[in-house]
Amino acid sequence: MSAQPEVWRVSTPEGVFEADLETLKQWIAEGCVLPTDKVTKGNLSWIEAGRVPKLKGAFNGERTPVSAPANNSPAPDSFEAFVSSSTVYGNPPSQSTAETSWQEPPGVETPPKVATQSNTGACQNHPEAAPEYVCRTCAAVFCKACPRFTEKVPICPLCGDLCREYRTVTEKAARAELQGSGFGVEDFVRAIRYPFNHKIALLAGALIYGFLLLAGLRGSVLAAVIMFGCISHVISQVAWGRLNRSFMPDFSAFSLWDDLVVPLFLGVGIMIVTWGPVIALVIALMFGVLSGGDVQTSPLGAGQVAESTGPTEEDLSVLMDPEGDPEKQAEANKKLQQLRPGAEMAREAERSQAEASDPLGPLSDLLPYLGAGMFLGLLFLLCIGWGVFYYPMALTVAGYTQSFGSVINPLVGLDTIRRMGATYFKAFGMVVVVQVISFVVGVIIAFITSPLALPFMGNVVGNFINATFTFYFNLVVACILGLSLFKCADRLGISVD
Repeated sequence: MSAQPEVWRVSTPEGVFEADLETLKQWIAEGCVLPTDKVTKGNLSWIEAGRVPKLKGAFNGERTPVSAPANNSPAPDSFEAFVSSSTVYGNPPSQSTAETSWQEPPGVETPPKVATQSNTGACQNHPEAAPEYVCRTCAAVFCKACPRFTEKVPICPLCGDLCREYRTVTEKAARAELQGSGFGVEDFVRAIRYPFNHKIALLAGALIYGFLLLAGLRGSVLAAVIMFGCISHVISQVAWGRLNRSFMPDFSAFSLWDDLVVPLFLGVGIMIVTWGPVIALVIALMFGVLSGGDVQTSPLGAGQVAESTGPTEEDLSVLMDPEGDPEKQAEANKKLQQLRPGAEMAREAERSQAEASDPLGPLSDLLPYLGAGMFLGLLFLLCIGWGVFYYPMALTVAGYTQSFGSVINPLVGLDTIRRMGATYFKAFGMVVVVQVISFVVGVIIAFITSPLALPFMGNVVGNFINATFTFYFNLVVACILGLSLFKCADRLGISVD
């Protein structure tokens, strides 16, 4: 026989209730039980809940893992579809299993629940009516006509406690279920479908973005501002759990600072923190080449300045002066001897012998240049790798902080990667896949539309079509990053709706 779960009793201002340990921990996590409330078990004395060792973890924010049933169905197209397919609310279970399959939604702030017909997701009194309210104490579900109203506040007709909107409770419960489901392939599919949840906004945004890219430099800058604005808006909305919101900013209350200046600075900050090292290295190399163009080297060896081996006019005057300095005359005579054919041949023989004994041969003169070139090449590759790896995180930081200072500070992004752990690397892999697909699609579009290229204007049709696809793929990337933040909201301190 299986062991019976230990029964706890908790005393709150609403009354005394019984529950097992896991349910009691969930009530604590939901804020229904406070550390000052009294609890007891069996014949033990009443004690404050905050002093019970088994409950301290729940008060400190530790979450109890909830095993979710296996579900091989594809990811829903939208958050509304996820709510309708949720195991917490949605399609009601059969009447025979209603008593055993009911689970208290995480969003309902009430310890007790009554296993009644309302647990099936249908109205307590009118099963055929659409549910509108749910009691926060007994969890009974009612249609619009069942509750009693006191100054437009719905009151449960069974226990007299307040009722909440059924849709709000179900969405909150489904959002909690989605957040605890882990980050994986279903989120990738959900991100691919996300832009199509708002087809009109997708079409309008893609057309505006495509036309602006064809309008010269100013149009391209404005297109980039709109693109970064949409990306940051999607990341922030999805990270907060608002998966059913439109990805287009609300231009009805247009603000020059919020809708134009902030996205522009965020885009500049992303460019600085990701590709700034590459740009700085290229500029440094360009100035280094320009400033080092007048260096002359000796053919005798790399880096050695060629010295004149013949006597100068001063040396000749010293040789002609019989009373000159003997040391200067010896030095001048040595230079004069170097001009003899035999001395030149001796030097050539020594040079040939040295080259023959050198295993690298002529490459020995190039070693200093090869070493510097390899170092610069490695540094350039490292800068490229940094830009590719950190770009998704730069977008992520810009999305959920909306701060230029946080964007250009790589320590913020690196700390976020540390907190997200493997979730970020999964998101990074998904972003790379989307970028590769975007590149392939762009090549295909350019090839197909190449016959439509116009003189002095280029492939206008191909560029416009490619721009619309780029808009879509950027929204997918933003949704992936937003979902990764949403799944790590508890570790990042993000307040989820």
